[in-house]
Amino acid sequence: MNIKFSNLVLFSFLTILAFSNNSNARIKCWTNSEGNKECGDKIPPEYTQQGYKELDKRGLVRDEKEKIKTGAELEEAKKQAAEIRKEKEKKRNQQAYDKMLLETYTSVDEIKIARDERINAVQSTIKLTRKRIIKLQYQLDDELLNSNDNNESDKIKSLKDQVSINEVFINKKIDEQEEIKKSYTEYIERFKKLKGYK
Repeated sequence: MNIKFSNLVLFSFLTILAFSNNSNARIKCWTNSEGNKECGDKIPPEYTQQGYKELDKRGLVRDEKEKIKTGAELEEAKKQAAEIRKEKEKKRNQQAYDKMLLETYTSVDEIKIARDERINAVQSTIKLTRKRIIKLQYQLDDELLNSNDNNESDKIKSLKDQVSINEVFINKKIDEQEEIKKSYTEYIERFKKLKGYK
């Protein structure tokens, strides 16, 4: 009799335990292929990767699984992250540029003076190079006049090369002057904006 009673108590305890476990089980809710919300104790296999929520018996969300991204979605997320990094880097660079500008110059006139000094320094280099070309040209003319040979001598070739190299150098310096003007125009415009000038 005692054994039967013990078995009955054990059976009752296990039954109560099983029911209490089921009552604590979470309900899973997902969205089906038609866009409707469905809930149950198990998610159909075709929706397991779509993301879902787990609710307790009171209907409170206890866990949320995000949708597993496809290869295309992962690639798009990577692109967006790269764009965000790029924008942040651009912003940092702009802040550093602005700081440099404000710490270097106190007025628009100072920027103009610095611009003119740089342009004049390049202009001086151009003048010296032009003088060098004139000297080389005189030497070349003399060599050509005194040359009896129909073939060019090594000295004539060398002088022609030097003239050509110096002319290319002058063209680069002229381009450099234009770049300086462009850069300092940008400095002035940015400086005015930072200072609130019109």
